[in-house]
Amino acid sequence: MWRNVLAKELKFEQPNMASKKLILSVLNSTATKREVRDYLKKYNNEPVIVNHCLLFIRGLHSINELTARKLSGSIKRLRMLGLRPICVIPPTPFMDKEAEMLDSMVTSASLKPLHLREALTKTSSGTYKSIISSNSRLFDDTIAGMVPIIKPYVYNECDASEYLSKDIVKFMSHFSKDSSLLIDKFFILNTIGGTPSLERNDNAHVFINLSQEFGTLKKNLTDQLYNLQLRQPDSSNLVDRMRLHIYDDMITHKEEELKEHIEDMELMNNVLSNLSTGSTGLVTTIKSASVFKDTKNPLLYNLLTDRSLISSSLPRFKNNKQIKVQTAILDEHEEQHEPNFSNFPNKLKDAVFDTTVFKKGVDIKIFNSKSLNQNNSVGLPNEFIDKDTNLSTYTGLKLDLTKMKNILDKSFNRSLDLSHYLRRINNNIASVIIIGDYEGIAILTYEGPTEKPFVYLDKFAVLPQLKGSLGISDIIFNLMFKQFPKEVLWRSRKDNVVNKWYFQRSVSVVDLSSDLGGNDQVNSNFKMFYYGDDNSDLESFGNKDILQKRLTEFAKYIRDIKPSWEK
Repeated sequence: MWRNVLAKELKFEQPNMASKKLILSVLNSTATKREVRDYLKKYNNEPVIVNHCLLFIRGLHSINELTARKLSGSIKRLRMLGLRPICVIPPTPFMDKEAEMLDSMVTSASLKPLHLREALTKTSSGTYKSIISSNSRLFDDTIAGMVPIIKPYVYNECDASEYLSKDIVKFMSHFSKDSSLLIDKFFILNTIGGTPSLERNDNAHVFINLSQEFGTLKKNLTDQLYNLQLRQPDSSNLVDRMRLHIYDDMITHKEEELKEHIEDMELMNNVLSNLSTGSTGLVTTIKSASVFKDTKNPLLYNLLTDRSLISSSLPRFKNNKQIKVQTAILDEHEEQHEPNFSNFPNKLKDAVFDTTVFKKGVDIKIFNSKSLNQNNSVGLPNEFIDKDTNLSTYTGLKLDLTKMKNILDKSFNRSLDLSHYLRRINNNIASVIIIGDYEGIAILTYEGPTEKPFVYLDKFAVLPQLKGSLGISDIIFNLMFKQFPKEVLWRSRKDNVVNKWYFQRSVSVVDLSSDLGGNDQVNSNFKMFYYGDDNSDLESFGNKDILQKRLTEFAKYIRDIKPSWEK
């Protein structure tokens, strides 16, 4: 077993076996083989480069003694797992008290607090110089177990004075820029949790791809804040005006929360822009970060797996209307469903509902032309070139077929017969989702009867070296479900190791070797996966007869699709 090899590969220098046992227990219970390999490569001791994290903590003064002890334990375990925290405290009236509390917590963790008062310098030329870019020797751990604690003071070279930066976003942006340290994580701990999502009843977003979503999400939060600040009653009725007055304190509290959420998103966007592309951000509550069980602690879980506690691309079923077609769904499929967030009337106090993971992310392009020609594509085989097409009329996205074939070949470890493939999908393309420079791709087509076609995920691929990183698979499936919320289908070989992941994102699974009616049964090595929401054409997820008939119709078309791989 690969997990049994872990003990031999771990090379941490420890005074006792505690670190080793912690690493083994967490990896054994949470990580995949690839995640274990990536973790060991990055954090196994005696590294050439030491990995750090920025730990930004809000509201520390409000926690009780028990939570403080638990958070101290989390800081200690981050160190034991190979990540070295650099703690930053925001500028508030409680800043000095919070610095003292953090000092005590670091000491309780058998570590050594190092207070750095002027972590940022404003030079005489008006530029900024961070201590982590100009004096990295302070962080090389010559003092064993050292944990820096930073207040946002700025030293001004012009008059040899210092001042407290009131703009924490600006401070952190300059502080994290041009770092000579490897800062792998940026964690924000607060009392309100991650960025709220309307789709999750104001519980936190699971994952945010900043390059794609930052502008939209910030605008949504800003609009909510603006509407609250208007203080407009629902009507001029006396009762509505009195209600507004009664709830004034609650509204004010909500305003402060929204301002903090906006600032946290700006912090994430600015700081992650300064760090390497593989760096990860995470916002959660102090309480969640203090959970003792490592598999439920979002900081430790993310350190070991580089992902959130649950996947962001899991479908959100409403009112428990999951389809259960007994002849179609595998038994193990029912065990894979995540909690139905929409059943809960209000925000839930649990790490799963409090935590948002951030990546600076990758660029996303969506190609929506139904057919390909030399105008909207590059590398088109000669047989598809239409000499009568006007090349000057098209200004949209061009699909690079050479890069498309390259990612499919590498991902499937087979060679695509491009001409054969294009003959099948051309004029039936529903969408092509492209991640980055063809680092991930999803090709969706229209299949089935002409009068009522369905959307089929024909190809889904991620470059082998990027599988499991950057959240590419979740990003693709999220986009696909948003673009085609009513119905999406796909198929996968029965022995595909990704099938468990597919089970979690579907509502029905059909074995394509089963009898599809009228003695229509052939040997097939594929399973068909079905996703849909409760507003689909099926009228209701509860109507098994309608669904069974539709699934059977889908299955016949999908089963008989001929592969386009070269012999």
